[in-house]
Amino acid sequence: HAIDEETLPKIKELLSSYSFDYTVHSPFSDINISSLNKSIRKESIRQVKYCIFAVNEIGGKVMTFHPGRHSAATSKAKENTKGILFDSLKEISDYNKDYGITIALENMPDTFITTMKVSKEVLEVLENKELSEIKHTMDVGHLETNNVDIGEYIHDLRKYLIHIHLHDNFGEFDNHLPLGEGNINFPKIFRALKDINYAGRIILEMTKTEDIIKSRKFLEDKKYFL
Repeated sequence: HAIDEETLPKIKELLSSYSFDYTVHSPFSDINISSLNKSIRKESIRQVKYCIFAVNEIGGKVMTFHPGRHSAATSKAKENTKGILFDSLKEISDYNKDYGITIALENMPDTFITTMKVSKEVLEVLENKELSEIKHTMDVGHLETNNVDIGEYIHDLRKYLIHIHLHDNFGEFDNHLPLGEGNINFPKIFRALKDINYAGRIILEMTKTEDIIKSRKFLEDKKYFL
């Protein structure tokens, strides 16, 4: 959950043995670019910026990052978060102009402090002309916890969607289960992706290697690969 001056050389050395295309998820543990605390927000932005630098160093193409979250400390947090998030995104987007990495903001699961959970919230950010360089990573499992019609969501976000995180759950928790072991309607998702001629990346986002292998087989058996 950290890419910094200490870990980057080790990552570069490891990746030099392979010839893959790389996408990177920016650190998110303890990171909050929407924080009301200026010092925490400043450090969070610095770490996202460093991740952009690191992605460029390893020859990566896409970096996914989180929009941060509301502070639980004040009832006015949600009112303030939008403006703070915009300022943070503008700073990150401007920094990325020197690198040209595709940066993609991810939708969040349903908790009382998360933001950017449904299409209206996501579009409010991505349709801002000053943030036109920012694209979208759609996390299917996060959408399921928000009881969202994922097919409609895909059509709503089709102009910005360049990256997808796939995993499964039962709609209550963000479990990151293997595909087919929860309630998510994958046939509907892949029909919608076909409708919009989706040509971006699809990432199997599980924590165990065996779950990734199981999920890949699920996709192959269902002939869901585009």
